[in-house]
Amino acid sequence: MRSNEGAESPPDPSSTASPLNVTMAAVATAAGVSRATASRVFYGSTPVSPRTRDAVYAAAERLGYVPNVMARSLAARGSDILGLLLRDPTNPAYGLLFSELQTHISRAGLQMVTVAPSRTEGAHFERQALNRLLGLRVGGMFVATGVIRAEMLVPFLDRVPVVLIGRPASHPGIYSVSYDEENNAAQLADAVAEYGHRAVAVVTPGTDNSVAEYRRGTTMARRLRSHGIRVHEIPAPTFGLRDEGAREIIALRRAGRITAAMFPSDLRLLAFLPHAQAAGVRVPDDLSLTGCDGIMPGNDLLGFTTLRIPVERAAERAVTVMKSMLDNPGRTEITHELLPGTLVPGRTLIRPDPNEKTRSGS
Repeated sequence: MRSNEGAESPPDPSSTASPLNVTMAAVATAAGVSRATASRVFYGSTPVSPRTRDAVYAAAERLGYVPNVMARSLAARGSDILGLLLRDPTNPAYGLLFSELQTHISRAGLQMVTVAPSRTEGAHFERQALNRLLGLRVGGMFVATGVIRAEMLVPFLDRVPVVLIGRPASHPGIYSVSYDEENNAAQLADAVAEYGHRAVAVVTPGTDNSVAEYRRGTTMARRLRSHGIRVHEIPAPTFGLRDEGAREIIALRRAGRITAAMFPSDLRLLAFLPHAQAAGVRVPDDLSLTGCDGIMPGNDLLGFTTLRIPVERAAERAVTVMKSMLDNPGRTEITHELLPGTLVPGRTLIRPDPNEKTRSGS
């Protein structure tokens, strides 16, 4: 008689299967629960006990199970997974928006997948990103970008609900939760006027660069002119170039034609500072500066005069609206919410030298 001592046990099929081929039924069996209970653990449809949840997660980890959320969405002809198109997460304002959205989406029992083109990729790449999100069968889309136009979203509206975040919009078919850029820009321009500046440079990106920054720039220029202030508008048409216009501003200051410069974002103001330093232009003694966003870490140390946009409120409202759209298809009234920001006084804006007379000229 042959001894079985030292003989190897037959391999467990589940232990050699690819993680993508391990089924939920196999996980349920390994955890000693029904498949329905395992499904509740992974998809959160109804609560389960902590002990059961831990057993299912332990079995899934042991077997290398990966939930197939896309297949679930197709089977249900719907999805609790939301898509987010995010512009440049290296920008603190967009980074904070992403974090806040994720927090509120989790609290609502939903999930989110994000596509974020690099800050050098324009509207064409963002349109491709929207197509990728639709290909994932997302149940709704958040669009947080200052580049893509509302008209580009129209073809998707009959397929998924869309909420535009952070950018003013007026399309009758698209719900938007936006920062009140005209009010924000007016607050900044009024502050510059109150400090007595009479000749100011304003950096104004094009709409293909950023719709929000374009509105800020044009509104600041218009508001300054309403105070009788001479405005030098500095075009910034190049996408992804944050220090554009720096040489023009330095030249205007050296010629004695401005005492202040206004930027449509804090990042643009920050990008200008090395140029000012290299040119020997002292901030704010020689040139006062203002930014916009108020989100950048360390602003209390930098002392920028800026405006704090209400990112947290925008994220909360956007998720609330999306949840309403998902729960009541076709019944949510399309509205364009505008959320005003708060002026943040800083050290970069002071009164100009009363003995200095700015020169006229365009």
